Amino acid sequence: MPLPKRPIRTLLASAAALAASAFGTAHAQTSEQGLPMWVIKDADSTIYLTGTIHALPPEVQWDSQKLRDAVKHAGELWLEIPMGSDVMKFAAEAAPIMMRHAMATTPLDKMLTLEETASLKARIAELGLPAETFTVINMMKPWYASMLIGVSPLINGGYDPTQGIDVKIAKLAEDDGDPIKGFETVEEQTKILGSGSIDEQLTALRHLLSIPKADLDATKGAMDELALTWARGDISGAAKMFASLSETDEAMFGGAKMDSLLLNRNENWAGQIETMLKGAGTHLIAVGGGHLVGPDSVQERLKLRGITTERY
Repeated sequence: MPLPKRPIRTLLASAAALAASAFGTAHAQTSEQGLPMWVIKDADSTIYLTGTIHALPPEVQWDSQKLRDAVKHAGELWLEIPMGSDVMKFAAEAAPIMMRHAMATTPLDKMLTLEETASLKARIAELGLPAETFTVINMMKPWYASMLIGVSPLINGGYDPTQGIDVKIAKLAEDDGDPIKGFETVEEQTKILGSGSIDEQLTALRHLLSIPKADLDATKGAMDELALTWARGDISGAAKMFASLSETDEAMFGGAKMDSLLLNRNENWAGQIETMLKGAGTHLIAVGGGHLVGPDSVQERLKLRGITTERY
């Protein structure tokens, strides 16, 4: 049975930045509009670093001349996963990989009580999801249901994966003839999203179903404010939000641990950036903004390796 098409790209994106996909430390702010950017330099390398939001309403303005200059000067673009600007092509290629890790051996309604199953069906209806949604997610692991429910208020509110900043930057790189590389594969990222145990995934889903729909819908207002400030280069709101994350927030991400979603990945990426610096040339990195704020940010992991990042 085919999957509902709308959430595929969003689910594969950094969950933290979308509830986040998927936002650096409190560096000094600049007055120039546009995405926050950083630069890393050594004798023969320049690396530009910026934070994306994986789905946005089309009216949010985040572009800047300095970003376009970075694309022009860079010889390659690095994203979380190697994807081009054609979202539907990417979704078609990624879906089979995702399904290998999302499909369950036990139907979801056999893991939930009758009351919980009824609550899940009611929430699906409240969110205006297609009629076949329950039939589909009933074949999936609980984390998939949590992610679908968690992102639906944003998607319903106009957050469009085809308007994601990473997709748009990929198009700029394609137009410039630059290769697009990724720090992770689709399979690796899907494994991270589903890394919680089944019990943890079920706990997360039950918690999410207990949240009143009005409170769930309120995530759009919070994301609107966060997206607008981030698009102006202001990282303070994102830094504050991620500093307040706790284990209770793991419910929004299907039971995956915050260290798996952020810290461990940031450390992995910092190692790849360190290797990049041992070469030569100019590179542009664009990853979910959530990876660039807070004490576990990519910049802080680089600092532990003796690598300095500066606001650009």
